[in-house]
Amino acid sequence: DEETLKNHFRGIADRENAHIADAALSLIARAADGSVRDGLSLLDQAISHIGSAGEGEVDEGRVRAMLGLADRTMTFDLVEAALKGDAVGALAVLAQQHRSGADAAQSIEDALGVVHWLTRVKLAPEVADDPAVPEIERRRGRAMAGALAMAALARAWQILLKGLAETRSAPNAADAAEMV
Repeated sequence: DEETLKNHFRGIADRENAHIADAALSLIARAADGSVRDGLSLLDQAISHIGSAGEGEVDEGRVRAMLGLADRTMTFDLVEAALKGDAVGALAVLAQQHRSGADAAQSIEDALGVVHWLTRVKLAPEVADDPAVPEIERRRGRAMAGALAMAALARAWQILLKGLAETRSAPNAADAAEMV
């Protein structure tokens, strides 16, 4: 699981005297998707390519860029615009993510993660009290979940899930993500 992988990668980074943020290790563990070998390859890439670019710690932002992941705040912006029916705003956020190096399918997958989070907050508001969740996500999650009906969240989940499969198989992933 992700926590086990993260702890394993932390031990390796420590033995290599590599300074890497916990949030960056979490992203690597998530991207490894249960594969120690894949995760070690990503960790090596982060340490050698990112770490050699300058002194200091390999941070979450650098690993996000390396992996082509969308910024979480931008993902909240994307979901919020889409669920408000603001297609122009949602497309603008998606374009901004693309310019920042985010993978189109990953943007849709991240939006699925936000919709899942909002659904959890809607059903069990106490999950937003978890201190491991960043304050911005707790506040924004509560506000968005409170303003949305369960039916809207369920529809968003279904559309994004189907759209993710289509984005992954499309000849042009960016165009497919825009259509989603």
